[in-house]
Amino acid sequence: MSEIYDAVIVGAGCAGSVFSARLASRGFRVLLVERKREDDIGRDSFGFVENEGFDLAAIKPSAPPEEYGKINCVEVYAPDGSKSFTQEDFSCRVVDRRLLGKRLLEIAKEAGVELITQCVATGVVIENGFAVAIETDRGVFKGRLIVGASGLDRVVCRDLPKGMGIPRALRTADHVCVYSETRKIDPEFAMKSDRTGVLKYYVGRYGGYQWVLRIDGDMVDIGSAVQDRKGVPDSGDLVHGFLRSNPWVGEEVVKKSGGRIPTRRPLNTMVASGLMVLGDSACQAMPIVGRGVGGAMIGACFASDAASFALETGDLTPAGLWSYNSNFMRNRGADMAALDCIRVFLQKLDEKEFVWAISKGVISRDSIASVIAGRMPPGKVPDKVRRILKGLGDVSLVSRFDSMSRLAQKIYELYSQYPKDYDHPEFVEWSSEVDYLFEDVYSL
Repeated sequence: MSEIYDAVIVGAGCAGSVFSARLASRGFRVLLVERKREDDIGRDSFGFVENEGFDLAAIKPSAPPEEYGKINCVEVYAPDGSKSFTQEDFSCRVVDRRLLGKRLLEIAKEAGVELITQCVATGVVIENGFAVAIETDRGVFKGRLIVGASGLDRVVCRDLPKGMGIPRALRTADHVCVYSETRKIDPEFAMKSDRTGVLKYYVGRYGGYQWVLRIDGDMVDIGSAVQDRKGVPDSGDLVHGFLRSNPWVGEEVVKKSGGRIPTRRPLNTMVASGLMVLGDSACQAMPIVGRGVGGAMIGACFASDAASFALETGDLTPAGLWSYNSNFMRNRGADMAALDCIRVFLQKLDEKEFVWAISKGVISRDSIASVIAGRMPPGKVPDKVRRILKGLGDVSLVSRFDSMSRLAQKIYELYSQYPKDYDHPEFVEWSSEVDYLFEDVYSL
């Protein structure tokens, strides 16, 4: 096709829909390419979406039937099932992911976005160092700006030439495998089941997390996320094991979903010449807890602002698109990078060490609360706890925790000082420092 769009976006999920709607509402011609049928866009599952995502995207928050209630409190449990603490304030909504996806897509279409479904993108066309088009099974679509929002398959990244800055592939260990089911509660056991709106959150099992949430309408959502590595049980088997042990959960399945999620720090750069990546393609899900919808919506907002400016000025180089990087890193990426440091450390603990660390206060209530909220936690082990552990003669874990805490703080500060403007030597130096610090993280 010879026509040239202002922007061609691959992937009509939350990130792609929010980005394209915001860009089209400013008068740009936008094409959205999606491999699924329109009715199948969006995960067939419930999700926990931060209010901040709706606020920044200037999108009306979910309401019934899209919303299935709010989380009144979170009960956090150690891997052995012992209760750690209860957190009352948790600003997330329980949302039907598929209905939210449909609404965001409708907003994009109403803004003038052109949508092509059942169209498989196979790669990106690079000319003179710039992304200029998307190759698909239905032809080539040219764009002044190419945007990858296709999730984990990262189709626009897979064949990028060396030197564009965006990695082609991610470490397997930086993913979790997730499976969830929502079922109707057996009426016979309805009064004996968990209270509505209480999220039971089990941290540290198999390098991931598990949850149980009774939601409005006499349903319960059960899920498991485990680190993608050898020797770890299948997340679906863990969910079904829970179901067999809890007869109050009925047999009727309302929703089910599974897949892999990258739960690491955001990419060092999410832009290249004529190219941007969003959502899971840019690793914008929150490390440790894996919430991705809010991060995708927030990333789409920063990206669309940068794209609008770049298209207006005609500067589609990294310098013209750079405000997306700097705004995301300074507002969200710094916390994510620090949490990624903590994630790597926690995934090296066995369950006995994890339980011991929580019971002795090495991993404190405040630390866990901050992690669940997606914020940099307080770092040091309290002196009182340190004295007790020294008296027990077992300070190895405390020493490692202190080393991790210092690294997390350095990483947070480094990301908070992310280069505000694009200067290649400065960015190379910043990236080298990130790699250096994470070498120490991986060696803990």
